[in-house]
Amino acid sequence: KAVCATSRSKASAAIGNPWANSITIGWRWIVDDRMRDYGEINYSRRVIRINRAMHKREGELLIDTLFHEELHRMFPALGERAICAMTRLLLPTLSQRYRKWLYARIRNR
Repeated sequence: KAVCATSRSKASAAIGNPWANSITIGWRWIVDDRMRDYGEINYSRRVIRINRAMHKREGELLIDTLFHEELHRMFPALGERAICAMTRLLLPTLSQRYRKWLYARIRNR
């Protein structure tokens, strides 16, 4: 039973703490205010670009795009409709800690 409990806690830690996930290593988050879209992901270059100026101009929430692009990174096989649905459903449930982690990806850039 001790082995199962340990495995379960490691699994829940990995799922519950995506900022601790080693998969994020190697990805670069870039602020590019010249883009036409709010955000974009390039899988081959492992780059996520965010247009912060467009968010300010259009009055959109930055956290929405940050989380949306992070979902694209985590689930590359899913299409845009599925990612949009996941964003809409999961965004209200994000912890303050995870939100801060997402904002930290583009801070000082």
